[in-house]
Amino acid sequence: MQENNKAGHSAEQTSDIDKTTRFFANALHEIRTPIQTIIGAAELMRNTMLDKEQNEYVRQILFSAEGLLDLANNILDLAKMNQVGFKIENIPFDISYVAEHLIDSESVKAFNRGVELVLDISPNVPALVTGDSMRVRQIMLNLISNAVKFTKEGYIHVELDYNDVDGICFTVTDSGIGISEEKQKKIFTEYFQADISTYRLFGGTGLGLSISRNLVNLMNGKIGVRSNPTGGSVFWFKIPLSVALAKPSKIRFSQSTENYRILIVDDNEIAAESLLKKLVYLGFNKTEVCTDASKVSAILSEAEQSGQPFSIAFIDMVMKGGLDGWHLGFDLQQISSLSTSLYLLVPEGQMHEDAKMKFLNLYKGYLYKPIKKDSLISLLSEELYESENNGKSGKKIESKQIEELVPITPEEEKSLSGDKTSSSKTENKKIAAGLKILVAEDHPMNRKLLATFLERFGAEVYLAENGEDALDIIRNTPEISMIFMDIYMPEMNGIEATKELRAMHYNEIIIACTANNDSNDFAEYKRSGINDILVKPFKSDTLKAMIEKWKAVMQTISFEQINLLNIGNDLFIEYAEEA
Repeated sequence: MQENNKAGHSAEQTSDIDKTTRFFANALHEIRTPIQTIIGAAELMRNTMLDKEQNEYVRQILFSAEGLLDLANNILDLAKMNQVGFKIENIPFDISYVAEHLIDSESVKAFNRGVELVLDISPNVPALVTGDSMRVRQIMLNLISNAVKFTKEGYIHVELDYNDVDGICFTVTDSGIGISEEKQKKIFTEYFQADISTYRLFGGTGLGLSISRNLVNLMNGKIGVRSNPTGGSVFWFKIPLSVALAKPSKIRFSQSTENYRILIVDDNEIAAESLLKKLVYLGFNKTEVCTDASKVSAILSEAEQSGQPFSIAFIDMVMKGGLDGWHLGFDLQQISSLSTSLYLLVPEGQMHEDAKMKFLNLYKGYLYKPIKKDSLISLLSEELYESENNGKSGKKIESKQIEELVPITPEEEKSLSGDKTSSSKTENKKIAAGLKILVAEDHPMNRKLLATFLERFGAEVYLAENGEDALDIIRNTPEISMIFMDIYMPEMNGIEATKELRAMHYNEIIIACTANNDSNDFAEYKRSGINDILVKPFKSDTLKAMIEKWKAVMQTISFEQINLLNIGNDLFIEYAEEA
């Protein structure tokens, strides 16, 4: 009898937890919808011609809205983890791609503060691992964003590795404010903040690390923190994700790299060492590092005179000591016999005020930090091809004091900002160029915001206020290749509309737009025929990534590893192992 009572009591507790979680989900759904409008409108406003005061107001709106969104997401995540049946996905994904692209969002923040952000991905990392990409990304982002938040100067070093014992190993080392050993023991505890006044100063709720610990535990991994011997903290996690596709074969250039000399000029030893390792792995064994910009002219001149010149010099744009990348570039242009191709290493988001310097042709090209493997390989491939075909390019400038060109005036900055915006708009137009996209959304402001973003990406946009309108538009325009479908709409909701569309043999991409964040509901969406989920509120970058992802899928149907399958009412991507 007592056992039955205990079982009944346990069932009641489980039911209460589920009811509480559902309450949180519904309440936060209502909160997230207006946040979407605030963030979307502020992002659009930021791209208009604003003065400095207005820009500051927009920045504060975005900062507060994003803080409110983070709080809502963290509360919802904690509630969901207590829900019975909370599941971790188990699908193949490219973890290197995840690491490289999530760091973009944090790198600008770091570089804006003068903090060097370095990313190292070991060659041991497999091409694909099996796991929950969204949750792994969430943990990575929590650790990186914490490091950026609490590091005022110095560096943040992000490392991704893999071994057969631990699986994926992710480490974030910073030179920030650090954490005492006593507080390190409690830092992953729910609702614990190492120092409340510090969190108020820097922002945040202190929930991110607790969520990260819970997620790592759910994936049978380990997470921890230790002090950085030189000051700051080292956060890490290890998750035993299985290999879905072995590590990619080593890049082999068609041209020989044996006698190719490269010089790295960077006063940050960690950043210089990171680039050195990348180049040596790619076969450029004759690579040297110089951390003192004042010695570079002599090094390159001596190399020319010895008959063994450097083929490439990578020079950091931001260096201390009075001789930055621009001034050094000017000095090197005065070496009449210099045959070295000069490339400027530009911290992400830091070119804006120095944009006019490009017109001086001091450098042959630009490589943006944190340095990504594909960008580096592309640059080296072009350089090797040119050198083999004696196609050296670039021209020297007339001797004049570089100081005459700086600082940039407010009028020039405004003009250059306009040029940059124009260039950015041109690039954005290519993202969805040639695509016909339908937006089915009953909220008029959100419908307008989503349509505006898509049009800026180059799409031809169709609008529907409910599911029935969406069906009519598809009947009249069946060549529409993508639909952004709101779930909760009057007359006919998104699920019902999707089922009708699949019954009509509409086999194109359908993406659910919802403020709901419940994985059980996501499963229902996918069973109805929905391909993917865009969780509100979203930013233009998130929308951009979603379009690029599915555009790539549509263009890679014939690839051996990726197949687009249509089975019953489900349209999904399935990873096909190599035979």
